[in-house]
Amino acid sequence: MRKLVIAFVAVSVLALPAHAQRRGADQGPTPEEIQRKRDAAELDQKYKAAIKVQSATQTNTKKDPWANMRSSSDGKNQ
Repeated sequence: MRKLVIAFVAVSVLALPAHAQRRGADQGPTPEEIQRKRDAAELDQKYKAAIKVQSATQTNTKKDPWANMRSSSDGKNQ
């Protein structure tokens, strides 16, 4: 009988952390979490809109960043 009680207590003690973890799973997101998600979604939309505007205004021509460092005859075979 004593071994049975000790085994029951041991199993109960080992099951407590799992019970504590599961207790919070039934609750929905907190208002702070909801607001944080809304802010993140709004920021993401603003970022995507800015990237879209920027890509629309850029030309697709290749630019030479060293163009003003070269003279007209550098590296060209004429």
